[in-house]
Amino acid sequence: MGAKGDVKHLDHFVVAVMEPDRAEKFFTEVMGAYTLKSENEPRMTRIFMKLGENHIGLFSQGSNKLPDRQSVNSYPRHSFQVPEADYDAMAQRIRQSSAFVRELKSEAGAGCCWNDGLVFQDSEGNFWEIAKAAGIAKTCLHHLHFDSTDLGASVEFYKRFMNCTVKSQNSTMAEIVVPSGQSVILNKVDELSEVTKATWRGRHFAFHVKDDDFHAIVDKLHAAGIEERDDHGERAGRKPGQLGTYFREPSGFRIQITNEDSATFAAHAND
Repeated sequence: MGAKGDVKHLDHFVVAVMEPDRAEKFFTEVMGAYTLKSENEPRMTRIFMKLGENHIGLFSQGSNKLPDRQSVNSYPRHSFQVPEADYDAMAQRIRQSSAFVRELKSEAGAGCCWNDGLVFQDSEGNFWEIAKAAGIAKTCLHHLHFDSTDLGASVEFYKRFMNCTVKSQNSTMAEIVVPSGQSVILNKVDELSEVTKATWRGRHFAFHVKDDDFHAIVDKLHAAGIEERDDHGERAGRKPGQLGTYFREPSGFRIQITNEDSATFAAHAND
């Protein structure tokens, strides 16, 4: 049987930062991440950091600035599980360093996958969640929260093109699950957030795929008339045999599929 176009896991993503040095300091000192490599160009600084099992990109945005947000129901949100032994110390550092911190269990409807954790903003205004998890050795990406004005269309997209499954769905939220057990939480809104609607340089959310599934997904996109292209600056550093391309999901988030995962990227970051 041929490849169906399955994704394996959520692997990495890029967030917008206004002051790269400040952001790097926050993720190093508060989140326990470390820098893999930095790229400084006249128009953009890119900092790639390893956060537990995953890597994240901090991309500068010039004069653009994230809008002020004071609600836990702000999208997108990036959600990580933290080992039990590390959680309390990380949570304390977050409470001391973040301008916006809330207990997830005290906010009705704020979380979908857990009821005990923190939702907070980083130094640049991006929203994150952490929760304590038993049985894991490293901090790891667990789910993403996206907003959607058409929940049905968003659900169908992830099912059709990436073979994700629906774990639960109601009129306001759907949990889309990938084989790794990670999720994309789709939240129904009347209007997309300003953060979602804006174009942030380099922002994308990457799924790891096998080679055959990469080509199967691309074929499905082409058949549906959906544009995909490897239009990101990182393509200049592609290794032999590395596959990667980008396309938009219904809310406008740029999705990447790639056969390179965070462990491989970290091993070759400075090659």
